[in-house]
Amino acid sequence: MNHRLNTHLKLKNRQAKVLTALLLIPSIVLIGCGSSKVDNTTISIDKDGKVVSTIIEDFGESYYDLQELSDMATKEASVYNSDFMNDKVFLESVSKDEETGKVTMVLSYNSASDYSHFNQVSLFYGTVSEALEKGYKISEQLVDKDGNTLGEAGIQDHLDNHIIISSDKSNIKVPYNISYMSKGTNLKGKKEAVFTEVSTDSAQLLLSK
Repeated sequence: MNHRLNTHLKLKNRQAKVLTALLLIPSIVLIGCGSSKVDNTTISIDKDGKVVSTIIEDFGESYYDLQELSDMATKEASVYNSDFMNDKVFLESVSKDEETGKVTMVLSYNSASDYSHFNQVSLFYGTVSEALEKGYKISEQLVDKDGNTLGEAGIQDHLDNHIIISSDKSNIKVPYNISYMSKGTNLKGKKEAVFTEVSTDSAQLLLSK
């Protein structure tokens, strides 16, 4: 979820266009992605491709209140949604931990495409065949948990499997088990990955189905 970077929160992976929305994305129940408990900034994708983005950041400045942040995020979502017949992006909630000073913010998106356009980052969720049709290059160097390489034959064997391609290096929760991943990906269980050590511009996760 990279938007118009807020200088106070200094959210590392947010792009300039969507600054406000970012500031205010608190925590809601994640859409179809297991537990709603999130401790770090996380993207969650459900089986239908809907996305929930939860941002957790330090927010010590006392001159901002949650209502102001909420109003800012709501306005950003409204501006985006005005281009469509039906709303695509929703601010779910904003909350602050008074003890730690951290703000939790959540936005939900109808699709990975909406997440991409709103935040000006790349996020694809679909089958391998769909990714290839859209011009994405699937890396033959994806590895499984044992270090085995996918290869060209492996790509052809998994054309109906879902794949996630993301330039956002946030943690990510996915709807199916992770079979292959970009080198440098750290797994947190079978359906969650951390991309902070991935050196390529985009990280990829090939799922079990």
